[in-house]
Amino acid sequence: MILRSYTMFLALVILMMGSAIAAEIKHPIKHYIYFNHRELNGENITSDKALNDPRFSGAQIVYTWRSLEPEQDRYDFAAIRHDIAYLDSIGKKLWIQLQEKSFTPRYNVPAYLLSDPRYHGGIIKQSMLSAPERDPRKPVTDDEYGWSPKMWEAPVRERYQRLIRALGKEFDGKIEGINFSESSIDIGVEDSKGNTTFPDDFKPQEYVDAIKENMQVLATAFPHTTTMVYLNFLPGEWLPWTDKGYMRSLFAQAQTLHMGVGGPDLMPYRKSHMGQSYRFIKDYPANLVKGMAVQDGNLRQINPRTGKKIPWKICSILPAITWV
Repeated sequence: MILRSYTMFLALVILMMGSAIAAEIKHPIKHYIYFNHRELNGENITSDKALNDPRFSGAQIVYTWRSLEPEQDRYDFAAIRHDIAYLDSIGKKLWIQLQEKSFTPRYNVPAYLLSDPRYHGGIIKQSMLSAPERDPRKPVTDDEYGWSPKMWEAPVRERYQRLIRALGKEFDGKIEGINFSESSIDIGVEDSKGNTTFPDDFKPQEYVDAIKENMQVLATAFPHTTTMVYLNFLPGEWLPWTDKGYMRSLFAQAQTLHMGVGGPDLMPYRKSHMGQSYRFIKDYPANLVKGMAVQDGNLRQINPRTGKKIPWKICSILPAITWV
């Protein structure tokens, strides 16, 4: 999910199941400070002294679809160019998180998607009440929702893919990596038996197919840059009990495309997370990149063996993170 900036980071090639895997890793482990937004002129990035720490390789910065395409077919990549120049000047690299979903009431897609009828509304409302970073002690409020583009609609997907290709044309080989936002989308109504009724225009398989198609476009657009897909949860499937093959097929697609895999939250004590994408990340080939973002709310986890929260130093200082 989208969270705070310099106190969180993306660790590439996270070792999730012990030293045996560590011996097989072919890539150096790198850490990137995560910025969930960009202030005017990138002031929150240029003023962040932690970027000068040699333990960090650079910054993972969120750029929304809306900010990169303020009007239809008019792209504005000035912020990315500025951030590349600044990071290069201090010996660091940029990792782009291309954010099409939102986890607040503000949408992250261009306005024309909402007004032009060919896009069928463009976005769909999603709940945030089940978000892993949400503090369970917090009272429920009426603004705990976000918006996801209707990526399963071909016209919406085609517009997104145009943006990806435009980014690749200018920045392939100039940045360290690029990833989409997470696969999770919380829509539909669940009954007491755990069955979910989805909106009439939504089918889980079409959503999965849309992710696959976008992965293909991303890998093709950035042949000289590390590409990564964030996989955590998928609608219509809850592993291991309800296995429709959705998650399995996305990891297979990523492997075929030689893409990196990862996710937005490092939560090893959550059975829900361990049962979904984590087990696939564990088995993903060691010669391909794995990454995990340590984000807000992750540090509230309690280690069941110690009864204590995850030590901050484990998440922010160690050159590698190994969960055994």
